Amino acid sequence: MPYSADSSLETFVRELPKTETHLHMEGACPFELLQKLNPVKYAKPPLFWDDGFRYESFDQFMELYGEYCSVFFTSANRYGEAAGIVLGNCWEQGCRYVETSFHLPVINFMEDDGPTVLEAIRDAAPPELELRIFAGMCHNDYADEGKDLIEECLTWEGLDGIDLHGPEYIPLELWTADVWARARQAGKFTKAHAGEFMGPDFMELVLDELKVTRIEHGVRSVENPETVQRLVNDKVALDICPISNLKLVVQGVASMSAHPIRQLFDAGVTVTINSDDPFFFGNRLSEEYYALHQDLGFTLVELAQIAGNGFDVALLEENKRESFQNELADFCNEEGLTA
Repeated sequence: MPYSADSSLETFVRELPKTETHLHMEGACPFELLQKLNPVKYAKPPLFWDDGFRYESFDQFMELYGEYCSVFFTSANRYGEAAGIVLGNCWEQGCRYVETSFHLPVINFMEDDGPTVLEAIRDAAPPELELRIFAGMCHNDYADEGKDLIEECLTWEGLDGIDLHGPEYIPLELWTADVWARARQAGKFTKAHAGEFMGPDFMELVLDELKVTRIEHGVRSVENPETVQRLVNDKVALDICPISNLKLVVQGVASMSAHPIRQLFDAGVTVTINSDDPFFFGNRLSEEYYALHQDLGFTLVELAQIAGNGFDVALLEENKRESFQNELADFCNEEGLTA
């Protein structure tokens, strides 16, 4: 575990009502399921769990992602099995609301169809947990069978939205803006990864072309004050994953104390805190909160504010959103927290 906490901080973070809005199901694969699948190969914890481990590149991360994930996520039952543990862990850490995604192209290599995978994930969630499921796709996935699958997913009733992920350095293709617009017309929420390995110019392109109001990561926006101000003015939220950024050696994140979430928060950008791919970073959502408090000086009041941001951007009916916000306010009052 990259971060630990004393009992008071541990209790505070666990009991703090919160959200997880940037969580890849494949990247959260429970290690015990891999061990069950192949006890010999997975006898020891992976090296990338070490606190000092740093990925050499995003390509190395993607290679490991394929090596570990492809062997497990081969059926709807496997997705449901993983989701039961992953979403249960979220609930145990105080999450009331979770947005998770799965990599859409895997459907073309399975006997099960997309709606069956969605049902398996949803059925595995704790009944009290508000869950939203996104289909993630890469910049160059709109080809051959991938094109048909992307078009088909826009009709799936159980799909809450779509997300653009994968290597940012692959050029943004023309199909993306059209699909994102039609997804919104079909009632799907749209978001995109940007500002992790490409700079503010790419973020601006994504905002201009895809018209999203949620960016996954977005930390490199800090390199351009005008981009930061645009995020504030246009109320674009960033779903940030600090430990992920550190282990992937994102530009500007040489250490946790240097992470730009502090600058973005202070500038008035709406930020949420998330775990991204817990299996590949050896982290838990709680540790992200510990890191902000211990290395970046976020007060308990500020941690509660970030938790509140998650409910503000969540895809909830207003009465449900208000209920969660009231729960958070009551918690803060009980803790004696004032702004």
